[in-house]
Amino acid sequence: MGVRPTTRFLICIAAAWMPPTSAPAGDLVRPARSESVQARSAHAAERLARVKALVEDSNAPDMVGRQRWRRLLQRHRETIEASRTHPAFTDAINAIFEATGQSHFRYFADHQWAYYLMRSYFFRHDERVMFEHIGLYTKNLDGRWFVRSVLEGSPAAETTIRTGDELLTVDGGPFHPVASFRGKEGVPVELRLRRRPGLAYRITVTPVEESLYEAVRKATRRSIRVIEENGARLLYMHGWALLGNGGEYDRLLELQPEVDGLLLDYRDGVGGSSGRAKRFLLGGKRPSSSRRGRHWSKPVVILTADGTRSAKEEVVDAVQKAHRAPLVGQPTPGAVTAAIARRVGKDGLIMLPVSRRPLEGKPTQPDVHIPRDIRYTAGADPQLRAGRQILRQLIRRSHEN
Repeated sequence: MGVRPTTRFLICIAAAWMPPTSAPAGDLVRPARSESVQARSAHAAERLARVKALVEDSNAPDMVGRQRWRRLLQRHRETIEASRTHPAFTDAINAIFEATGQSHFRYFADHQWAYYLMRSYFFRHDERVMFEHIGLYTKNLDGRWFVRSVLEGSPAAETTIRTGDELLTVDGGPFHPVASFRGKEGVPVELRLRRRPGLAYRITVTPVEESLYEAVRKATRRSIRVIEENGARLLYMHGWALLGNGGEYDRLLELQPEVDGLLLDYRDGVGGSSGRAKRFLLGGKRPSSSRRGRHWSKPVVILTADGTRSAKEEVVDAVQKAHRAPLVGQPTPGAVTAAIARRVGKDGLIMLPVSRRPLEGKPTQPDVHIPRDIRYTAGADPQLRAGRQILRQLIRRSHEN
């Protein structure tokens, strides 16, 4: 059954698309008048009116403070209404949302990869959730696009693309995560990448058209694998999302007798609902005879980073407090708010916070901090490497006991 627009989720995308929302309102200076401000766009004004109505029909103003919300809107109205393009409008309206300090307050537009990801989660049966892509999570660093991660089972996963590669061109034009593949489903394209400064290469890859919700669910299932390492059998899964019926956790439980421990990768992806993952890792009140009542009993290590957001933060925080598994990697962002989404015309989407959770604004710190700069790493992953090493140590201790 699809997710209705009123469904609330702890859901947030990775930091590549949602910058930290920590800027206080006082840091935003009233824009100066200019010719572009004087020449207001009627289209932008109409779009702003729709966004304003949706915001004020939600819990968001109460969470922000209605007086503060009105002051922010008044301060930036001229700049927003003067926006001549949809990207300019998107940047201007998000400046207000970021200033509120609410983590799940964001406007998405159809020139953004995240727009299609969010639309596919909140409105699964909408025909506009279909999207041409090759399976890359990307990150813009200093004006350059880099591969942040690759979805398992995607066209990119069948190529030599690696995390950290710089994305240069597609069919000779500058790389863009949306525009480069629009209208090219089933058509091979030439992608030019840079593995490191001075070493560029080309590949041919064929985009597919699908719901990113389905792409992420497929990637979670296909990420499950057994790693044979130094006499130990490590079970790995990249938990891209905490949505669906939790069938991926049933698959892990099926494999539990055949392996020594679990490496659970919660970096990147989206949130969702934390209940199934908590029961899987910590047990619960369900009868032991119930399949869903079973839980993982062998050693576990969880990888975290700035993409471990929302419901995933609730999971890793509970696991850490229960001393169930060490967290390895980087701090979570402290972005834990239930949210809903609303359409804004045919090409916009607004995510609205509806209730704060206790962890909002409180990042969970890893037990073992491992920094990671993805640029030009050719797929090297120090966090994954450290997680595997720590898991082997836990397995060895469990065997000794």
